[in-house]
Amino acid sequence: MLQAIDQSTRQRRVLFVDDSKLMRLAGGKFLDGHCDLVLARDGREAWEMLERDDQIDLIFTDLMMPVMDGYELIRRVRRSPELRISKLPLLVVTGEDELNARELALSEGASDFIAKPFTPDDLRAALDAGKRRRPRSAPDRTAQVSELPAPHYEAGSAAAGAGQVEEPGAYCRRLQQMICFHQRQQLDLSLLHIQFQGYWRLKNRFGRHWAEAAMRNIDRVIHEELRDEDGVHRTADDINSVILMGTGRAGSHTLIRRLRSRLVGTHMSFASMQVPIDVRFAVQFPNLDGDDDPRNLLEEAFRLLHWRAAVSGPTHTPAG
Repeated sequence: MLQAIDQSTRQRRVLFVDDSKLMRLAGGKFLDGHCDLVLARDGREAWEMLERDDQIDLIFTDLMMPVMDGYELIRRVRRSPELRISKLPLLVVTGEDELNARELALSEGASDFIAKPFTPDDLRAALDAGKRRRPRSAPDRTAQVSELPAPHYEAGSAAAGAGQVEEPGAYCRRLQQMICFHQRQQLDLSLLHIQFQGYWRLKNRFGRHWAEAAMRNIDRVIHEELRDEDGVHRTADDINSVILMGTGRAGSHTLIRRLRSRLVGTHMSFASMQVPIDVRFAVQFPNLDGDDDPRNLLEEAFRLLHWRAAVSGPTHTPAG
């Protein structure tokens, strides 16, 4: 439930910029009653609002948006000849693993950042932080707004400075956040798993290079069919797992039909070699009113994919 609203923040006029309808919905619900909120779908729309609305005194913005991205919006705000615009607190909303993106945004003049998926407390604390925060002139790798949660990196992750993110772990951590988010918002959530059936045959015959090339092409097709807010993780050598935010059974099955038409029974050309591509799908609908554990869900997905392989015919999989 929303807490009692402090009168000092009630009349604040806040601009929330994100191309994701789901993120705008969440921002609107979380900040409802705590400020006077206006929404923009991209940087250009936000800039036009800033030029004509002199009551806006705080900006939340995404970075990756069409038409005009968040970086260009930050540059325009900081270079504006109007002090009411150039001095606005500007908080960037970004994924917690996007360290380079945050540093670039801070170097352009962002005041600070909030990690996605944000919580009501994150945004409401930022309202208070935005009153006091001034723009940074250069990236600061250690200082952060005390009210905002520090991003968490898995040991050994690329963001932490060494190696690669352990994808199953990153997927489970992200899924736990998304389950909590969808519980609060009472939204549907679907999980889609896509297995490249020929990965191990291709690797054993031609080497990992060719198998990975095929996976990259499959990954490209998957991303082309997804929305920006849908997260893709490599949860096994031959499996991509997708978190479909705000998506129920009908939406997930529509996506599977589109992916099936683009992938199943197709071929990819590598130099003089034609590689047949076939994929297997598994979809899950977590019980948001229960206590579904992300690792158990992932293990169930692996079992389902392997069961389907046993039914449709033998496919080589690694031991263990």
